[in-house]
Amino acid sequence: MAEKCVEVKTHMGEGWKVTAQVREHQLVIDQPTAGNEGANPLETFIFSLAGCISTIARMVAREQKVALNHFDVSIKAQLNTLGLLGKATDDPVGFKHIDITVEMDAAVNNEPLTEEQKQTFIDTVCHRCPVHDNLLKPTLVTHQAG
Repeated sequence: MAEKCVEVKTHMGEGWKVTAQVREHQLVIDQPTAGNEGANPLETFIFSLAGCISTIARMVAREQKVALNHFDVSIKAQLNTLGLLGKATDDPVGFKHIDITVEMDAAVNNEPLTEEQKQTFIDTVCHRCPVHDNLLKPTLVTHQAG
């Protein structure tokens, strides 16, 4: 089995700013009403989903010999913020629903993909996307104070 460990350590600085050094990249999460030095955690989470879908699309296109000329992912994610604010709600604390739309221009042997072929391609991509999979299936998550 090919297993990979992804590890991220963060640091909370002044105000709401959270930083992480990931390889040679400095990542910043912040709040628009605070320093606004980066996307907030929810935006970053949705960006991760879109980025993973895009990356897997490139892999699938290469494997299927699909010329992927244009691939844009748009995501709209709805949530009720009462739960994260500590207020009573019957809604989940996380997103209630996430809608993904992909605009793509792709071809095989210079023949544009039909709408059905595009849908099959996107289904394959989402089926192989780890972030998408984690949203669909429960993942064991533990937490502890250190």
